[in-house]
Amino acid sequence: MNTISERIKKHFDGDVHILLIVILLSIVGVIIQFSAKGRLTMGGPFVPLQHLVKSLVILVGGFYAMGVFSRKDYLKSTKYVDLALYGSWLLIGLAYLYGKEAGGASRWLQLGPLSFMPSDMSKLCLTISLSKMFAARQADPEAYDPAVLFVICFKLGVTCFLIFLSNFSTSVIVFVTSIVLMIFGRVPYKAIAIVLGIFISTGCGLIIAGVGQRAETIKHRIEVYVKRMFGHPSKEEIELDDQGTNYQLKQSLYAIATGGLQPKGPGNSQFRFHLSQAESDFVYAIIVEEWGIVAGFLLPAMFMWLFWRGALAISYSAKPLGGLMSAGLTFSIVSQAFLNMFVAVGAIPVTGQPIPLVSAGGTSLIFTMISIGYILSVTRDKEKTKLART
Repeated sequence: MNTISERIKKHFDGDVHILLIVILLSIVGVIIQFSAKGRLTMGGPFVPLQHLVKSLVILVGGFYAMGVFSRKDYLKSTKYVDLALYGSWLLIGLAYLYGKEAGGASRWLQLGPLSFMPSDMSKLCLTISLSKMFAARQADPEAYDPAVLFVICFKLGVTCFLIFLSNFSTSVIVFVTSIVLMIFGRVPYKAIAIVLGIFISTGCGLIIAGVGQRAETIKHRIEVYVKRMFGHPSKEEIELDDQGTNYQLKQSLYAIATGGLQPKGPGNSQFRFHLSQAESDFVYAIIVEEWGIVAGFLLPAMFMWLFWRGALAISYSAKPLGGLMSAGLTFSIVSQAFLNMFVAVGAIPVTGQPIPLVSAGGTSLIFTMISIGYILSVTRDKEKTKLART
């Protein structure tokens, strides 16, 4: 045990709480993915095992990347983040024009056996880039002159627009994360209000105008959600939606209802055969179906624990960049997790966001691990602060 503990400490650095949360969530993810992919046995007896091996390989690669970035000095490793951000814009454009299409959207670039989603890279780079801009102006909030605000809006606008073309929900996460960073970064509230007004009105205009690969789907899902929550749809409309947009949601709710109080146990999910994205977009429903309502409460509690530990960096980080970067990256990960869970229970319109560390994923898992590596790197400031005070 001492040897294992020493190896972990040698490879990873930073907040032990965060590392423990990541390990626990990853274990849950491997178990539930193997169970949810049981429906793939029709393709052959070894198909689920192949997916499990692939998930484990990606997970090992993710932990390695997390360890590398946790030991790096985040001031040095983020030096060229703007170049990486501009590169991600190019990659998103290539994916949109020539990438792999799935679900009516071209979001992926095929890299051998792996699919690379450039928006994950862009989300990470923008958060760090804005954190650097805000950190440099913490001592002087008056430094947010029109030229600086233009640069902020340019980076945010281009990133959100490019992602919006094929992935509306991710663009929303990027935008909300950026607004949270603006608040922590002491951007004047008047400027934040102007940015909110411009971007929300522009986004609504783009959806109404049908811009993007998923514009019609987005409009339909919002209309169905509003009608279901606040309207009075006819019997014919209900039946039609239950066969279309609401079908996956109904299966998710059935899974939660049938397993909430009487869990079916790992590997015994029935609704994994009905949910087309049981291992990713609706993995929360499978967790509750198999493990019960206790697991349904523990999962969001673990993400809230992660958010608390990541946000604590603001209070002790020796440098403004560390606190802002940790808070922004943590918020992005946790908000994505809750977005998935809200969809599964019908609280918001259906969208395609996986739960970080739990849902099946390829390069998205790698970038999540890199983000956590940066957070762990920032949390090392706590020990430095203690030594400085003593």
